[in-house]
Amino acid sequence: MRQWFRHCGIGVALLVAGSLAAGLSGCAGTPLRLPTAEELVPAAVRQEGGVEALRRGRAVYVTECAACHRLYNPSDYSPAQWREIVARMARRASLPGDQAADLLLYLSAAGRPGR
Repeated sequence: MRQWFRHCGIGVALLVAGSLAAGLSGCAGTPLRLPTAEELVPAAVRQEGGVEALRRGRAVYVTECAACHRLYNPSDYSPAQWREIVARMARRASLPGDQAADLLLYLSAAGRPGR
């Protein structure tokens, strides 16, 4: 009987340790992975500007936008929502028109369809 309790105690300890390890590993956030221009080529083909404009837009997002706040996953917003966000933020950041256009192209191509 004592051996049975010992095995149960070991099993419970392992279960608790495993649960703690799984819980703690969930606390480490996964880094945001932004799509590259090459991954968005099919969307770029349908839009004016092409791959180079997408590359420039991604570069603006990674350098200019990240200078002031965290980067949001482009798929968190629809292209229509990005249009509003970029219009507002481009004024605040004093982005030139060509940079704002490239940024919008990138975020719209990578954005969530619909809505």
